[in-house]
Amino acid sequence: MVDHVVILAGGTGTRLWPASLRSRPKQFMDPGNGRTLIESTLRRAVATGAPGELVVVTHVDQVAALGRYGGIDALPKTPVVIAEPQAKNTAPAVALAISYLSRDDALRAADETVLVLASDHVIAPDEAFVSDVERADQLAREGRLVTFGITPTRPETGYGYILAGEQTGPGRVVDAFKEKPDAITAQRYLDDGGYLWNSGMFVFRIGTMADELQRLVPEVMEPISELPWDSGTLDASTSGDLRIGTAGDSWAIAGTYLRLPNVSLDRAVMEKSGCAAVVEAGFRWNDVGSWDEMAKLHEDGLLADGAAPAGPHGAAAELVLVEAEGNFVFSDLPVALCGVEGLCVVVKNGRVLVTKRERTQLVKKVVDRLENRGRGDLV
Repeated sequence: MVDHVVILAGGTGTRLWPASLRSRPKQFMDPGNGRTLIESTLRRAVATGAPGELVVVTHVDQVAALGRYGGIDALPKTPVVIAEPQAKNTAPAVALAISYLSRDDALRAADETVLVLASDHVIAPDEAFVSDVERADQLAREGRLVTFGITPTRPETGYGYILAGEQTGPGRVVDAFKEKPDAITAQRYLDDGGYLWNSGMFVFRIGTMADELQRLVPEVMEPISELPWDSGTLDASTSGDLRIGTAGDSWAIAGTYLRLPNVSLDRAVMEKSGCAAVVEAGFRWNDVGSWDEMAKLHEDGLLADGAAPAGPHGAAAELVLVEAEGNFVFSDLPVALCGVEGLCVVVKNGRVLVTKRERTQLVKKVVDRLENRGRGDLV
């Protein structure tokens, strides 16, 4: 099994506006099954049986939300929280986590393995996920940087792709990472059969990743590796009943982050490293990157293992459908739909969104326009 689990929880989730707001972004929202996305992710991390540390890297402004919405008091171990002063993408966040994990004995830590998870994905069942993590751990201990590939079910243009190569142990060598394709290219990838969706989750030895970060992006790894970890702060959650400790010297981290580039781990390391491998996932996965993806979660029953039932038409206080087909509703208030098809209707936080399901990627533009109008208070 992996030694440690790191959860990246600093995203803003603007594509799920208005349920996801900057004050309470996507990872802290309940998708309709009675648990927040990050609460489910923390439970999944514990399910791996990792004996070491559980680390959450999040934005400093989201520490209190983690205490309120993370379900931390129900976990068998308390996560260590590292607060980023700025969002600089996944490469600095991962570098920060492995610097912390190496703080006491870098030589010992170099041989330990880490599972990196996004805080806002939906995965089921956990048993299949844990089994695949064990396979990835085997590859990681052989010096591979491992990611999880999802078998495509449609010509998806919203995900990056992985071209899988020859077999290596319980996985395959990565021949290439591909950027999000256009519709024609996505169909070709699907027809070819050798491509997988890139899930953005990783398993690696700390030493292997640290070496590759130092070799490929020293401007990230060098300043982070010099950070002190012998002090921390304590922040109170807005619920008032849970206090979250954050690791490290916040002033030192803030000063270091001013000098760091904004770069993803895929772009900085995985696409350039000769060590990349992929495990083809046996679990079902959704990154909940749009309202249409949220609708598919409900239709496919991927939220059925939560604390509350999730219906195929969405989650609403009361839903009345009259000659209405193929719609998805996510609402705090009663909603009635009459004579309409293929709509996504969201009523949350005193805001209303109505869009065609196939056009839900346009929500990001709504957020941009509101901000350009000086209405950042609405996002």
